[in-house]
Amino acid sequence: KMPNEHQALLEAMEQQEVSVAKAGLVASLPARTSIIAAANPVGGHFDRGKTVQENLRLSPAMLSRFDAIFVLLDRPDELMDQALSEHIMALHSGEWEPKSENQRMGRE
Repeated sequence: KMPNEHQALLEAMEQQEVSVAKAGLVASLPARTSIIAAANPVGGHFDRGKTVQENLRLSPAMLSRFDAIFVLLDRPDELMDQALSEHIMALHSGEWEPKSENQRMGRE
């Protein structure tokens, strides 16, 4: 069975309306929008031996409503991760200075 949040989102995507029930009143409101979504795979790592549906545990009905699905993989690389984290820390601590054209070209 689909979680309530998924069911509500699926209704908005399929019917282009959202049903709201409060205090005994039920209203259907128009919902025309574009949706961009991001999801992490079950277990934290994408298993290439499984489908996108299996990795994300989303229903076929939900996945079919998206026009494009992109899978972004982060290949573990300790050196690159270290360099990136040091760069981000330098940016946020005010220690970072832009490189000159000569430094970027390897002339200094």
